[in-house]
Order: sequence, then C-alpha cells, then structure tokens
Amino acid sequence: MAITEFQNIELKKRVNEVNYFFSCLEAFYVFFDQKQSKTLKRKLEKNQYNHSDFMIILKSNCYLMLYNLIESTVRSLIQTVYDEITIQRLGYKDIRIELQKIWINVSYDALGHTTTNFNQHKDKAKEMISFVINDERIVLTEKDINLNGNVDYRMIKDVFEKHGLGIPDNHGAKVGVGLKEIKDKRNAMAHGNISFIDSARDTTLTDLTIYKSEVIDYLLQLNESVADFIETQNYKYQ
Repeated sequence: MAITEFQNIELKKRVNEVNYFFSCLEAFYVFFDQKQSKTLKRKLEKNQYNHSDFMIILKSNCYLMLYNLIESTVRSLIQTVYDEITIQRLGYKDIRIELQKIWINVSYDALGHTTTNFNQHKDKAKEMISFVINDERIVLTEKDINLNGNVDYRMIKDVFEKHGLGIPDNHGAKVGVGLKEIKDKRNAMAHGNISFIDSARDTTLTDLTIYKSEVIDYLLQLNESVADFIETQNYKYQ
C-alpha cells in the first residue's frame, strides 16, 4: 500500500495552505510600507489597537497553522502504518516487536488507569493471551495515537522509535528549536496562558519563515521514512 496518493495530496494541501498564509502575511508587510495603505491602517485602528497589532496576531496564527501541520502529519503517518497492518490482516505474531508492545499497551490501557480490581486485570490478561493464541487480527486506530497536543522533536522521535520507525538524521539544525517553539507557543495560546499579541510580539517574520522551511522539510523526510518502512514491510516480525 505504501503512502497513498490521497495521503500525499493531503500533506501537499496542508503545506500549500501554510505557504499561502505566509505569502499573504509577507504581502501585508510590503503593503503597509506603502502610502496607499493609510486608509486600511485607519480602519484597523480600534480602541488601543492598530495595524501593527493586527500583524502580530497574524504572526501568532502562523504558530497555530504550523502546529496543526505538524501534529496532523505525524498522526497521519502513524495511522498509515496501522492501516497497513489491518489491510494485511496481520496477527500479533506477524508484527515487529515494537508494534507488539504498542498493541499490548493499547489493549491493557483499555482497562482504564483507575481500575484496581484484580479480577479485571486477570480477565484482561486471559483475553489478550487468547487473542494471541487464536491468531486474531490486530486492529489499531487513530484513537490509539496519543499525542495530546505536545508534538515536538522529542515526542516525534519517541513515537517513531516506539513503532520501530527510523528518524531522519539530516534535518536542519533549527528544526528541534522550531518544533519546540511552535508547540510551546501554540499550547500557551490554546490554554489561554498568553494573548495572541504577546505570543508573537517579539517574533519576526524571518524567524517564522525559517521555522516553516525547516519543519516542512523535516515532515517530508518523515513521510519518506514511513513510505520506505511500509514499502519494505518493516512492520512485519523480523
């Protein structure tokens, strides 16, 4: 199956949306430096705010768009591996050890972390043993991908390694910094810990553009890594 054409189209579409937003933001900066922008500047003066605040808010939205691109791409790539396991109708003994551990964790977590009844744990263990002995088919779904709005370089590395996936080592020097900055700013805004204006007040468009380029390049490398993983059937027991 590999990475499907649809998934590549979806990734390209999301990347194009981000690039379009950045190009519009850059065009606004150019426009506001021109005399004919005076009318729009006046219209953007509301209470204590002006066109500069408007531009800062747009920069804050760059963080949101970039984070959305990052998390959706990572989730989609892991889901691709899960889909391949389902399509190939693989059982526990057919999949690589890392994926076996994923299934064990997902199956056991279904009990819920507050469960303390010994019989419930015993029944779950018997159910899982029976599942393996009877060679039933593994089904992992999107709800089993726990990212919790905290996707940065460290989490991507951890998630990929836990699935037996390789991580590209030729990414740009700033991708780790960019991923963490994007995650932290997005979470601060999402949880109401910082305003949109305060979030990007000291961020330049150049900073954001560098983050964008590094992140997109890294995501495309992850895409290639997963495509190769599936093409070579590395999800199977080695």
